[in-house]
Amino acid sequence: MRQVIYYLLAGCLLVSAVCGASEIAAPKPADVRVVIDISGSMKKTDPNNLRKPAVDLIVRLLPDQSKAGLWTFGQSVNMLVPHRVVDAPWRTEGAAKANAINSVALFTNIGAALETAAADYATPSSDYRRNVILLTDGVVDISKEAVVNLNERKRILTELLPRLKSSDYRIHTIALSADADQELMKKLSIATDGIFEVAETADELMATFLRIFDQAVPAERVPLDENGFLVDSSIKEFTALIFRRAEVPATVIIAPDGKEYSATDPANNVNWYRTDKYDLITVQQPVAGQWKVKTEMAPGSRVTVVSNLQLVVQPLSSNIKRNQTMDLAYSFIANNETVTNSDFLSLLTGEVFITPADSLETKTRALTKPAAENGIFADNLDGFIAQGAYDIKVLIDGKTFKREFVHRVNVSDSAFQLERRIDQVGDKKTYVYKLSADLEVVDVATTKVIASIKNSRDNNLERELNAIEKSHWEFSFAPVETARYNISMQVSGKQLDGSPLSEVIALDDFFYPDEAAVTGAVSSAVSQAAESSSSSSEEAPVADEPPAAEEKSNLWLYIAIAVANLLVLALGFVAYRVIAGKGSRSELDEMEKTLNLSPEELKKAAAKEGSKDTQPVIDVANEAAAPIPMEDGTTMGDAPGMDLSMPDDLMADNLFPLDNMDDDSNKDKT
Repeated sequence: MRQVIYYLLAGCLLVSAVCGASEIAAPKPADVRVVIDISGSMKKTDPNNLRKPAVDLIVRLLPDQSKAGLWTFGQSVNMLVPHRVVDAPWRTEGAAKANAINSVALFTNIGAALETAAADYATPSSDYRRNVILLTDGVVDISKEAVVNLNERKRILTELLPRLKSSDYRIHTIALSADADQELMKKLSIATDGIFEVAETADELMATFLRIFDQAVPAERVPLDENGFLVDSSIKEFTALIFRRAEVPATVIIAPDGKEYSATDPANNVNWYRTDKYDLITVQQPVAGQWKVKTEMAPGSRVTVVSNLQLVVQPLSSNIKRNQTMDLAYSFIANNETVTNSDFLSLLTGEVFITPADSLETKTRALTKPAAENGIFADNLDGFIAQGAYDIKVLIDGKTFKREFVHRVNVSDSAFQLERRIDQVGDKKTYVYKLSADLEVVDVATTKVIASIKNSRDNNLERELNAIEKSHWEFSFAPVETARYNISMQVSGKQLDGSPLSEVIALDDFFYPDEAAVTGAVSSAVSQAAESSSSSSEEAPVADEPPAAEEKSNLWLYIAIAVANLLVLALGFVAYRVIAGKGSRSELDEMEKTLNLSPEELKKAAAKEGSKDTQPVIDVANEAAAPIPMEDGTTMGDAPGMDLSMPDDLMADNLFPLDNMDDDSNKDKT
């Protein structure tokens, strides 16, 4: 009952948080600082200097009224294009300076590059959303002395990163080649809710830059497919980025009135920029209707718009954990006000498409939740069950217009590493778990870890663990009941950058001693309960009654039968509980003896009993790839976080001999 109330309250809070808001604010203009590695190693990783066209495209896509700057770095940091508001002259200068990118510098001073690009960190920015895009193929390298480089790397994580995070910078990182310090770059991005990307080759640079650009500079889109794209009367300008396949020499677009364009046409407000890979086409005051693209388009093509009718999506996180859901809220703004007209909102239909970056299999579903009176639609996104990147696309159809929103989210791995094993001697098993923290991320001094053990007989236990050597937590236990066990750890605390840390880590899900024994025990108990119910429900002979009284007594007869059946069910349940609990009662003495034994003592005790049939130790540290099926249809790896709270009277310490638990007996030992 408490859980039901909790979920109802949580649902109410979510609805009030999303739907209770008066409006979803339009996103702030982007502030983008692009930082490019020009160290000598780039001659090998980017021999054709594909950084130039990639940066050139980003410069051309930056919208008016955004802010941007461009730096290169090696041992020192050089400003190519000053950091200021973007306009036509800035783009012209940026495109020209992109050609100055080379590979001649010594060393790789990542810390200095970040500090220079974010030199204004102490000045709050309420009007812009700050982003740093860092591209490098190396590691922190400022000296020939390894210890100097290690100390600088540590300074970046423990001093510079918290400073940039507190100043609300999002650091997006691109690792070019396997030689880059991917762990450092991943930490910089995840801590600031930026995107971490790996470009395996220089040929992937442009697509990688575009994905990060979409994250740093979100723009409103209209859907583009083989039939072209729909321009409605509210659109004041569109920009089409059309990537061509290698064999296609040129691109042609066709307006709704049939007029074709293939180059700049000032008379019709068409501006055209062409390279050997793509066409960038901007049309102001376009004709409303269906536009067509007369070419074979390559992936990455898109159409962004400037419109009086704007789809506004509440900012989504760029980094989440496995099985975490994302709250989605969106609305439309017309003439700077949220649209609340029910006739308009009722026409809207929506779909969401979620695609793992390494897969072509897309999960699609309708967005069906109606808008509240304030015009805000609320829904949630799930299905993020594996680590890696996912592309999210939201498509809204208003019958006479369409809008599209895209977002990439990284499902990150945990800041903790789990090791587990089973020590087995004879029939005795000891389950051992070790949870190690990433000391470059986790503040162990403020971290609290609670171990939770649950079994199918409702004998449950949770205890706080002591940190060992300020780096990890361990515990072991030896099950004695025939049951299914579910083991987890609940972690809470802070990261070194000051952000909160909260995670439920699934450790194990297994049957003891095996599934057949557990299933057999349950079946036996149910069978015996059924036999007991059957024997108690035999009817006694009933004497014949005068026909005159038969009709009068039918109602009482039916009531008596119903009461008897209820009594039979109750007696059967009691019989089942007595039979099911019989085995655990008979083992209490043995479990109490092993309660405070260390793992070594448990091994010796088990060896004494199982010396005649000793089995090898089973190491399950790497068995995560073989998920264990659960009764609800999920697997061990898919099991959601559990509610670890329980009444004190359900604690059954004597059922789980444990080691390294934070109770009075073990505090003396530690």
